[in-house]
Amino acid sequence: MQPAIALPAESGTLEGMSSKPGDLLNMGWLCWGLLLGLSLPGLASAQAPKATEPTPAGAAVEATTPPGADPVVPGGQTNADEANPPAGEAKPVGAEPKPPAALDLSTPRATMRAFLLAMQDASGAKPERINDALSCLDISWLKGEDRAERARSLARRLYTILETQTVRLDDVPERADQHEGYLFFQLEPKPEVVPTPEIRLLRRRDSGNWVFTDFTLQSIPALEDALIKQAAKPAAESTVPAARRTPRATMVTFLDAMSARPPDLKSAVQCLDPTGRDAETWPVTARTLATQLKNVMDKIKLVVLTEIPDAPDAPPFVWYTSQTGNIVLTRIDEVPAAFAAELKPGEWRFTRKTLDTLAALYDEYEGRPIVAELRAQGVQEHLTWGLWVRGHMPAQLRQTLLGLEGWKWLTLALLVGVGWLIGRFAAWLAGQGMTTWLRRRRIAIDPAVQRRGLRSTGWLASVFVWYYGVQLLGLPEVALRIALPTGKFVLAIMAVGCGYRIVDVIGGYIARTKEIRLSRFDEMLVPLLRTLLRLAVVLVVILFVLNYGFNQPPSVVVGALGIGGVALAFAAKETLGNFFGSLTVLFDRPFGVGDWINVNNVDGTVEHVGFRSTRIRTFYNSLITIPNAKMVDSLVDNYGARRYRRAKTTLSILYSTPPERIDAFCEGIRELVRLHPYTRKDYYHVYFHDFGASSLDIMLYVFFEVSDYGIELRERHNLFLDILRLAERLGVEFAFPTQTVWLNQAPAAADAQRPSPSASAPVPQSAGPRR
Repeated sequence: MQPAIALPAESGTLEGMSSKPGDLLNMGWLCWGLLLGLSLPGLASAQAPKATEPTPAGAAVEATTPPGADPVVPGGQTNADEANPPAGEAKPVGAEPKPPAALDLSTPRATMRAFLLAMQDASGAKPERINDALSCLDISWLKGEDRAERARSLARRLYTILETQTVRLDDVPERADQHEGYLFFQLEPKPEVVPTPEIRLLRRRDSGNWVFTDFTLQSIPALEDALIKQAAKPAAESTVPAARRTPRATMVTFLDAMSARPPDLKSAVQCLDPTGRDAETWPVTARTLATQLKNVMDKIKLVVLTEIPDAPDAPPFVWYTSQTGNIVLTRIDEVPAAFAAELKPGEWRFTRKTLDTLAALYDEYEGRPIVAELRAQGVQEHLTWGLWVRGHMPAQLRQTLLGLEGWKWLTLALLVGVGWLIGRFAAWLAGQGMTTWLRRRRIAIDPAVQRRGLRSTGWLASVFVWYYGVQLLGLPEVALRIALPTGKFVLAIMAVGCGYRIVDVIGGYIARTKEIRLSRFDEMLVPLLRTLLRLAVVLVVILFVLNYGFNQPPSVVVGALGIGGVALAFAAKETLGNFFGSLTVLFDRPFGVGDWINVNNVDGTVEHVGFRSTRIRTFYNSLITIPNAKMVDSLVDNYGARRYRRAKTTLSILYSTPPERIDAFCEGIRELVRLHPYTRKDYYHVYFHDFGASSLDIMLYVFFEVSDYGIELRERHNLFLDILRLAERLGVEFAFPTQTVWLNQAPAAADAQRPSPSASAPVPQSAGPRR
């Protein structure tokens, strides 16, 4: 499709013509345009279509105006000052906007630079800068009330076209032929397109400023059709992030990240090449490098984005070069295994050599101010804490001693003292809060447990301050390789110790508070809960160390545990059985601490339930340990879980007791059962039960509703004493085992064995005179 080319009505304002000199056909077009402009001054504005939205960057625009007609120019934002001039002043027709005093348009390079920077700012946070860009254009040929809108639209569209090209300002000359101007770009000539669309700068006669010609602006539709449509072809799918796919994209990402307040150091670091660096210390050193790079660039020159290639396969781009160091962007094709997760092949980043010489560049530019153009935009120097402190140190303290600058040694000593003070303050603050909280809830926890927990908290806070304080100093990579792993290890140890102590405090709180302890089973749950919490603390610390110390994500650890779990199951079968047995005891609750149980012919009171075994104190005071795996497979008789405790005995009374008295005695015992506070009233038996060998037996069958064995014994005692008192009042005597033996002999044998009186009677001896 042929582009619509219309020549200006006032091209004489430029030194030279906007088309090829000497072309007769072009002179004919010029004469026709002059006649048309004199006869129909309002034709262009009357026939122009309604304003449309500005064309997005990179979109393909198709020219639909036939040759010889005015170009179709989309509208843009309206400037109220230009569209509505003050009362009493006539709107100048055919005049260009006056450039600001600070805008340099004296050479083709200056004009190109001014236009690119103005549009670069106008595309960002300063849309008003588009008025400066209009000073770089010859818009004297635009007519009508929508002249300002059309001019802004043309400026945006021209900038979009220039973005498709790599505009190296160093290649734009400072001087050019005043008649020919400077031809920046021209499409390949075609017979059907006369004249050939181009981008050219010429010098104005009236002001001496170099501007883009009117023919350049009229060539925009054809240039868009040829260049933007070609640039808008869909690229092949790539795993490279769009933010770092080209050198220009990387530069934009880095500048945007570092210009944010506060700076987005994470995104900025992703624009630096980490190859050849230590993976553990890189996140720390990269933040300092990114800050140094941004400050050096702000003091060298303003970044013109159109100077930077926007192609993924471009050669390395050198933004700055000097004897001290260079700032270069290059494509990374080989990715080290240590950075495979954060760096993709094909990304554009600032090179490793740039980062290696960055310290020298920073020292060279440290005392220089930011370039005037950036200062005018409000750009200020942003430093890390370490760079800020270094900048305020005298030269004597910036000398290197034993691998570190002197001020860093002093800061390290100060950091040790500050960390110790913060640790003591954290322990005191935690102690005050814990004491107040426990006092309000009236809970008493062992003071020794509290002291250990608070001491561990203080040391954890101190190590935390030391570990992260070292990262703020900007230590060299060699020192960080020692400091960071050591700090992580000590921090992990302190975290385990603090977690253990806090678990003890939590366990003491649970064991003593009435709000949580709902049943006696909680006495068994508290030790298990402590063990579970300790295991959780150890697991979290292991994941922390592996993730931050060895760059292993938690998913790798979980996968390793899954693979190693099979081997662990075979190697520790009994231990795992006991562990799951303890879980069964925990969730099924067959007994609690203090319960009287019988398991595997072991009779005693439960004293402790752990993850491996249960300890039972027998009634002869020995301690028996039973593995929890056997507790699951055994019959457990829990006497402590009884609601009622049975008492069965036999009351033996004498055979001489009358029946009426037996009946009264039994009824009296029943009344005692009914009146007793701890006996079951709905089920009991008191009856004359049996004829014993030496007594009449009365059966007493009763239940006590008590919670433990001690109360049961006490209430049995009281009931039996009441029965004795009842028996005494009724005259009932208790029998005890007796036996009567009757001896029966034959009469003849008895008489034969009986002695005669004469023979058997003793003869008294004379002891004195007979009376």
